[in-house]
Amino acid sequence: MRAKTKFSFFPGNNTPKSVRAAVAVYWIAFSVFFVRIGLGVGVPPFSTPREVEASITAFGLLSAILIFYAFTIMRLSAGKLWARNVTLFLTAFFIMTILYRLFADGLSSEQNNVVGLISVAAETVAGLFLLTSESTTWFKSKIE
Repeated sequence: MRAKTKFSFFPGNNTPKSVRAAVAVYWIAFSVFFVRIGLGVGVPPFSTPREVEASITAFGLLSAILIFYAFTIMRLSAGKLWARNVTLFLTAFFIMTILYRLFADGLSSEQNNVVGLISVAAETVAGLFLLTSESTTWFKSKIE
């Protein structure tokens, strides 16, 4: 018996509007995260073999994080309860991290920090959308 996995990037029309909005926000946040990582990393110096190894390791870890993030959003679109729980946990982790950074370092006026703060605020709203009663009912109805 094989289990079929259907990759859905966005939920269908029978999905509650709050879940569809949350998934759209998470895809936008994913895109912003991807661009911020790309701009933040830049071109690493390859003057020594140790720097090459470090660059390859960092690229591998960032790729794994991005792939996991995209996979979780796709499974969230399919109505998987575990993906909702993982997404809510990661959103809470991002909120705690940004609050710690705000209290430790303060808000600087750098564009990257402001974009990150807006992204976390949007993810917070998306997480609240996933906690509404109609979205909770929809996720529980998808359990097989």
